[in-house]
Order: sequence, then structure tokens, then C-alpha cells
Amino acid sequence: MGADPAEVSFNNDGTLLVVTEKLGNRLDTYTVDQNGLPSTPINNASNGMTPFGFSFNNEDFLIVSEAFGGAPNQAAASSYSSDPTGVLSVITGSLHNNQTASCWVVIPNNLMRAIVSNTGSGTISTYNINGSGMLTLGNAVAANLGPNSAPRDMALSVNGQILFVQSEGGQSVAVFHLENNGALTPVDTAGGLPFGAQGIAAK
Repeated sequence: MGADPAEVSFNNDGTLLVVTEKLGNRLDTYTVDQNGLPSTPINNASNGMTPFGFSFNNEDFLIVSEAFGGAPNQAAASSYSSDPTGVLSVITGSLHNNQTASCWVVIPNNLMRAIVSNTGSGTISTYNINGSGMLTLGNAVAANLGPNSAPRDMALSVNGQILFVQSEGGQSVAVFHLENNGALTPVDTAGGLPFGAQGIAAK
């Protein structure tokens, strides 16, 4: 079976490397030693189909989006903890948001909320994260970028109050203010991106 990796990133202290495999439905983890050398991979089964993007909060709980093969209204997110050997344990499994193709995940500075882009439905969802890493659905449609907008990657400002969303379909970047209650208020849209633009970073 193929892998089709979607994202690769470290936890907060750089001791754990995670790779999502969309086709393999796996979360591959590698422990990283003091010399920066990774271990052999540990193959953790994803709780849901098509694990895609992920992010760690400051407690090192891992929040992973699940596209479920792009099936309509089946997208979800799961949360995991990890042990020192890199083995992942499910905390909340595949909490669905009734949207399509959840892809990328960012976590603002308050650490209690995850923001997920739903590429297939053109929307943004929010999840709440409690102190034990459990997820509850905050708002299935915190923002609606419109049909065929295909929101993909996201980035947050340093203060965690401004969300930038790269819209492939709109060839633009949509800008939102993250309110204290988790709502997303539209601020601006900057167009002119070339077709096929991928990835976004902010500071």
C-alpha cells in the first residue's frame, strides 16, 4: 500500500517527529535523540480515514484532521497523546464536523482551540481542546469562504489573533480575526495568487 504523506512536523521540544500517511491511514512517528537522529518509524494506525494535517498544542496533544477520502460531510478530527517511545493513544476519535475534506490544522496561542480548513466544502471549523486533550466541536462552520474556494493551508499571526487562509480556488488569501469566543470575523481578502499556489506562512 502506498503512503502519500501529507504533513511532517515535530512536537514542541523536537523529540518526536510525525508524518501523516493519507493512503496508508497511518501516523508514522519517530523519536529523535539528543544528536537529532530519528529512530526507526513507529506505525500508528489513524483513528479515521485519510489523516491529513496536524498540530500540537503546548501540552503536546496531537490534533489531526481526517479527510475521509473526500466523502461529502464526513470530515473529522482526532486527538492523541504520545508516550516516550512514540506510541500514540487516541483521546478523542474522529469527531465529525459534517463538512468535506478536512485538511489543515492550526492552534492559536490560547491552546484551547484547533482551527481546521475543509477544502471540499469551502469552510473553516473550530474544535475546543480541554486540559486532557479531549475535543468538542466548537463551530462546524466558523467561516464560509464559498463554493469552489478550496481553502487549504492556514497560518496564524504571532499573537494568534489573525488567521490567514490560502484559498486555492479563489487564488487568494482570506484574513480573519479570531475572537475570544472562537468566532472568526472576516477582515480582508488579498487576491492575485497564481493558480496552484501551495502553502502559507505568517509572522
